[in-house]
Amino acid sequence: MNKKYLLLFSFVTLLTNAIWGQSVTELLRTANNKILFKNYKEALASLNKLVTVEKSNEIASKVYHLRGRAYAGLKMQKDALSDFNTAIQLDPNNVEAYNYKGIIFLEQEKPEEALVSFNTAIEKNVTYADAFLNRSKSLFKLNRHQDALEDINKVIKAAPNSVEALLLRASIKRGLNEINGALQDCNKAIDIDENATEAYMMRADIRLALGNPGAAVLDLNMALEIEDSNEYLYFQLANTYYSAGDLKNALKFFNTAISFNNKEASFFLQRGMVKQKQNDKSGSCADFSQAAKLGSLQGEYLKKQHCK
Repeated sequence: MNKKYLLLFSFVTLLTNAIWGQSVTELLRTANNKILFKNYKEALASLNKLVTVEKSNEIASKVYHLRGRAYAGLKMQKDALSDFNTAIQLDPNNVEAYNYKGIIFLEQEKPEEALVSFNTAIEKNVTYADAFLNRSKSLFKLNRHQDALEDINKVIKAAPNSVEALLLRASIKRGLNEINGALQDCNKAIDIDENATEAYMMRADIRLALGNPGAAVLDLNMALEIEDSNEYLYFQLANTYYSAGDLKNALKFFNTAISFNNKEASFFLQRGMVKQKQNDKSGSCADFSQAAKLGSLQGEYLKKQHCK
């Protein structure tokens, strides 16, 4: 009789474990979807429960990796790094944990530390395109342009319609002074996605560098049709007019940029320079002072030089 009950108990336990295992997979998939749709707090609530009960190292590693991404989405970088490190300890072959750990380092302006993480991810999976993309970003930040170009070319060969990769390559080519190549990559990115505002902004910057501010203004106006509340678009448009000597429009669009974001020191600094050229001493000094308050060393210098 005891043996019969023992067998029954064992069967129920196995069945429960199977159902729990299936539910863990479903919960992980649901949490991942919530992260993709930026519902980080909801994802975190689910993952916190899984962390306390999951015993399998491989699955627990996935849980910590996903929770790290949720923390990263909430700008809780210290917690994110801790979870990525735990994920790696539980499963040293969790390449996604290495990749996202590297992304945190990139956001913290630590490209050398990021490079170590991306190198490890690639060593463990030589076909991991995201790691090559991110390693290219690290190499670019370290001014290793040729190495960055080699990595991003691999990504584009595997995914020729990746707008993000094309724009990164455009930036790298710009750094290598391959202006025409950079322009071609911007053009292709826009052909793929006509709503890619970053592509218009980058192409405008290149066209301005080529001495064609009119074409740059056209690009930026096209971008504003897509995204009319982006303060950095107005800021770039204002700088483009400033470079072309059109102080009236420069002032207009610096004003617009500041109306959207009055915490950006560079906005006040540049507007102050326009006002200085317009011989508006009180206006320029007010802007230089505000730029200095917001942490601009150049604003502090111009204030001391011109506002005595």
